[in-house]
Formats: sequence, structure tokens, C-alpha cells
Amino acid sequence: MVEHTTVVHGITRNKPHRGGWTEHEPTGRAVVRCTCGLDSGIVAETQAVQIADDHRRTAAEARVVTA
Repeated sequence: MVEHTTVVHGITRNKPHRGGWTEHEPTGRAVVRCTCGLDSGIVAETQAVQIADDHRRTAAEARVVTA
């Protein structure tokens, strides 16, 4: 059985500093993507986590019903 892989990608912004090093600052935004084709687009991180949880739960329920 092939399982769905749902991933939340946090979006960061590069902040360059003197000396050549770069700091990666969180933006509070993220994207949810799944191997089934789900792509949330850019949303708030808290919303992305909720979308991923809901998607995983829905996929799990669908597997139980069809099994």
C-alpha cells in the first residue's frame, strides 16, 4: 500500500550580514504539499499545520472505509 506523504514547508527570508554570512528569518508563512497532489499555496504557518493534520486525518479515514 502506498501511503501519502504530507509535508509542511516553512518559508524563510534571507537576511545578509557583514562578513558574508546569512541569517534565515521565519516569515510565519508555509506551504503544505502532499504526494497525492495537494498544494495549499502560501498560507499562515498555523493554518498550514491545520491543513496538514486535516488532510492526514481525511486520508486515514478514507483508507479505513475502503479497506
